[in-house]
Amino acid sequence: MQPTLIAGGVPDPTEPVTRTEQLFKMALAAGLCLLLAFGPLAFGAVDEWAICVLELGAALLLMIWVAGEIALGRFEITSNPLFVPALLFVCLIATQLLLKLSAYWYATWQKGLLWSAFGILLFVTTQCLRQAVWRKNVGVFFTAFGFIVAVFAIVQQFMSNGKIYWVMPNQNGGWIYGPYVNHAHYAGLMEMLVPFPLVFAMTHSWRKPVRVLFGFAALIMASTIFLSQSLGGMLAFGGEMLLFSALLARGPRARQSLVRLAVLGIFVVVLLSVLRPVGLIERLTSLKSPGDKADVGMRMAIVKDSLPMVRQRPLLGWGLGTFSTVYPSFRSFYSKFEVNEAHNDFVQLLLETGLAGFALMVVFLVLVYRSGMRSIEHWRRDPRASVTVAALIGCTGLLVHSLSDFNMQIPANAALFFALTAIATTGGTFVRYRLSGR
Repeated sequence: MQPTLIAGGVPDPTEPVTRTEQLFKMALAAGLCLLLAFGPLAFGAVDEWAICVLELGAALLLMIWVAGEIALGRFEITSNPLFVPALLFVCLIATQLLLKLSAYWYATWQKGLLWSAFGILLFVTTQCLRQAVWRKNVGVFFTAFGFIVAVFAIVQQFMSNGKIYWVMPNQNGGWIYGPYVNHAHYAGLMEMLVPFPLVFAMTHSWRKPVRVLFGFAALIMASTIFLSQSLGGMLAFGGEMLLFSALLARGPRARQSLVRLAVLGIFVVVLLSVLRPVGLIERLTSLKSPGDKADVGMRMAIVKDSLPMVRQRPLLGWGLGTFSTVYPSFRSFYSKFEVNEAHNDFVQLLLETGLAGFALMVVFLVLVYRSGMRSIEHWRRDPRASVTVAALIGCTGLLVHSLSDFNMQIPANAALFFALTAIATTGGTFVRYRLSGR
């Protein structure tokens, strides 16, 4: 087997060296991709059965990794700076449960199990995607999956009968788009996936015809963010393009790269003009005065109501997953609808886990960007670095969107986000422990 070369022609020391190891890594990477794809296809994995599959799937991936290491007679762990804040967050939630600090113990227990699954995905992604070849393959998978979902969403939009997949009724009365009940959560998915074909189209790791295909995939996927008419999604995508433009401006042939990005934007506008979705112009016009929208006013009121909630339990919060239980006692406005989320993931995390959880989140995100930005110098010619750039841009899009929505409360989107953070930071010290007696 010929070793894979990374930047500078240096062999990748983490490549599998035996066929058995290759098979285990292939099974782990394939299982990870299938699980991450399952969530969006299962309406965002918001139903109890889908959450159960997500949790069991994460546990199964962990068992596959352990079995593989035992079978190979070793115990290899790729470290990741995110492990420390993640473990401390687990300790925080355990403290809420053990000391019965949660306003609703069962809700915190259930949400704790789900976030444990996210932690497992963070760990497993770090272990199985340290090799350049697997990172590249997973990036291609994200591109193919995102393109297929985007095409399906467009077809469903213009041939809709009001049901998801044309068979599942919209029982919650939401604004469905693609396989999601909420169009903003579909936009959140695409924000994380579209950077992969977009970045690949700007690299030198692929032949020109392949880069053109990546550009076409990015065009279709990006257009559906606008077709979904999610205002938060449009703004988040704009933030992603600002970050990507800054990265392109730093490299060689900056002007040529920026022109290509501008051409892609023009093609998006042309495609939207051809499709002419009903209501898109009105949604775009509303961006001029977002404060006039009723839902914006409601979200600002929720943030205002959150201040006394924080003052009552500032350190450890009310308990993970308890927002919908606690908030009605603090709500300052009437609505016939239940306010089950804060519509701002940062505010909701502060309420549920206090200043301690919020501080861990800040440390987590600082480590994501510090570690990721250190390893993207040669992203145009190093597949490992180009995947890191795509992951960082995808994380940025969802974080911007989280200021006005609750994508992190959607299990499918949160699972993909944590997988992207692992991809963005993979590259830590490679440590090998031999099992005794082998």
